[in-house]
Amino acid sequence: MNQHSHRSQEELDRRRIDLALAGLEDAVRRCRDEDVRYGTGVSAALSFLELRADEQWPFEQFRKALEDPWMDGTTPEARWEILNASLNTIKRAVRRGPPTM
Repeated sequence: MNQHSHRSQEELDRRRIDLALAGLEDAVRRCRDEDVRYGTGVSAALSFLELRADEQWPFEQFRKALEDPWMDGTTPEARWEILNASLNTIKRAVRRGPPTM
């Protein structure tokens, strides 16, 4: 693979990561008023990003907060806080990337 192709592949990967993160950001933005578990590609975005991260717990935490929109009486604001904190950790984990071998 020549240097140009390698750079293009890295740019494409970064764009895909950015799009997946944007989907999660949208879900967090809407989660106070909507059930965002289905139809927005959230599950696919989480799976895609999880493969590129070295920490799994923020993805599990994000999924758990999505499972029950009202989380045993949790307020929409508290749910947003959990999802937002998880998203921030996901962003850091993806930017670091998986460990190299």
